[in-house]
Amino acid sequence: MTTYLYTRFSPRNKAYPEQLAALRALVPDAEHFQDKVRGDVPPMERAAFSQLFSSLKSGDRVIIWWLTDFGHDFSQTLQVITSLLEKRVILQTACEPLEFEAESAHSQALLTLISGYGKVQTQRRLFAAEQGRKALKEKPELWKQRFSGRPANKEKHRQIATLLLEGETLQSVVERCDVSLSTVKRVKARLNEFDDEGCLRRRGKAHSSSGDAS
Repeated sequence: MTTYLYTRFSPRNKAYPEQLAALRALVPDAEHFQDKVRGDVPPMERAAFSQLFSSLKSGDRVIIWWLTDFGHDFSQTLQVITSLLEKRVILQTACEPLEFEAESAHSQALLTLISGYGKVQTQRRLFAAEQGRKALKEKPELWKQRFSGRPANKEKHRQIATLLLEGETLQSVVERCDVSLSTVKRVKARLNEFDDEGCLRRRGKAHSSSGDAS
């Protein structure tokens, strides 16, 4: 049985050095896997976590600071924890002492709680998207005020706005619409009036292969 540390470095997390020091003090000899990516990148698509996951064996233990190391999307976090438990790997958090273990009633209760939060998060996201689309449809004058310019640009901005409201990340919209990141950010900023739940702010981060993280 082997113990591993997993962390996601973010320059915005000023407490990261202290958190990492606490983790290393907890298990000094554990091998450390660190990703430097934005939080919306699924763990299975992160280089370090993918490497860690491939090397895990039944009975191994993975220690993280908190569940947000896997992302701020509850459904995404649930999927990662479930995948670890299917490999019969023990997951432990250090910020607050939680432990997930296969066939544990306590762990199943925690998973049910996370699943519930995930469903609420998804419902709010869908509601915000629907409200945004409805507002833009019923108040075309607002659209004209916010998206001026050439007709081609207006149509492109509509496409960008629709994808953002449906939950796509900034980088995904950039690739699908073949536009610059700055253009997507401008459209997103103009949609904030229709995003009372703050869903665009939480899920709209872009990621890059250069290691930029947030």
